[in-house]
Amino acid sequence: MAEKKKNWLLIILGIVIFVVIVGIAGVVGFGYWMYRQMGVTTMTTEDPAPAFEEARAPFKSQQPYIEMSLDNNEERAVVHHELEKPEKSTVKRLRVLIYDPGDNRLVRLQIPFWLVRLGGSDKHISFDAGGVHGVRLSITPSDLERRGPGLILDQETRGGQRLLIWAE
Repeated sequence: MAEKKKNWLLIILGIVIFVVIVGIAGVVGFGYWMYRQMGVTTMTTEDPAPAFEEARAPFKSQQPYIEMSLDNNEERAVVHHELEKPEKSTVKRLRVLIYDPGDNRLVRLQIPFWLVRLGGSDKHISFDAGGVHGVRLSITPSDLERRGPGLILDQETRGGQRLLIWAE
């Protein structure tokens, strides 16, 4: 009887170990798949101006959907809801261009819009434009879809950090 009990314990232990290994493999696989969905390119440069001019060129006359300013060391954001259309547009991805003068690093990031929507279409989005704290804006992924493709944010801080976000 004790022998049968031992066998069952070994079988249960084997199943538990198998489930844990499959779970870890699933998490790692999902993480890798998510990483492959996002495009991240980093490069070192002393002069990021050409990259920002090239990225900004298609939106030369466009007003950014979000404008951020610094008043009395406090970040303030103005969201131009008047740029929104009554119907939602198809937004495929958000593109982000970031420059940090401290590291002389230019980062290009491409985020699929379904990933932005994954957090919920009614949850507010937080952007950090190089300041001390992220600024919580009263915009949602649904607002960005009503805004449609175009310039979302073009911000340069006093410290020289630059952030450009646009939707495609």
